[in-house]
Amino acid sequence: MVRPRLHTDEQLLDAADAVLARVGSARFTLELAAQEAGVSAPTLVKRFGSKRAVLLASSQRWVDSIDETPHFGAGESALDALRRLSVGSYADSDQISNAANHVSSLAMDLGDPELTRLLGLGWERKRQQLAGVVAQGIDAGEFPRTLEPAVAARTLFALLEGTFLAWTVQPHGSLTAILDDEFERLTTTWK
Repeated sequence: MVRPRLHTDEQLLDAADAVLARVGSARFTLELAAQEAGVSAPTLVKRFGSKRAVLLASSQRWVDSIDETPHFGAGESALDALRRLSVGSYADSDQISNAANHVSSLAMDLGDPELTRLLGLGWERKRQQLAGVVAQGIDAGEFPRTLEPAVAARTLFALLEGTFLAWTVQPHGSLTAILDDEFERLTTTWK
């Protein structure tokens, strides 16, 4: 008789992601993730196979979570949706320890070809999502017709990632407040 699973893969990955945010990839262990989930490390090994497999599953889940079709809230303008989907996505990095751990994970991702591929795929999906919002903003008359959605999205994404990395090296003030200021400066030039 097969024993029922008490924790879903999603719950186990939620726990792993919480540990990654708290300690970073370099100090991440299956034991820490298991403790966070309230299971034993062998449970994670049985479910995923290895630490790398957990990291790959987490990265794939992140990629899958990025909806390339932008959705607007009730009464939300394209500019507000763009701000939410860009600046808002850094809210969990507003504490320097979390931000540093995200950068640590980035470094680890770049050392593994499959994690790098997933990172690139996720970044491309994010840029497509942002370009879709810009295109809808152009159609709604919020942004000028001369604005190229793909170019605007690449510029915005580069600005956000660059500001994020600079802030992790020299943190001062709130990351999201700084990103919001940079967002405002850039989008003001689009009008």
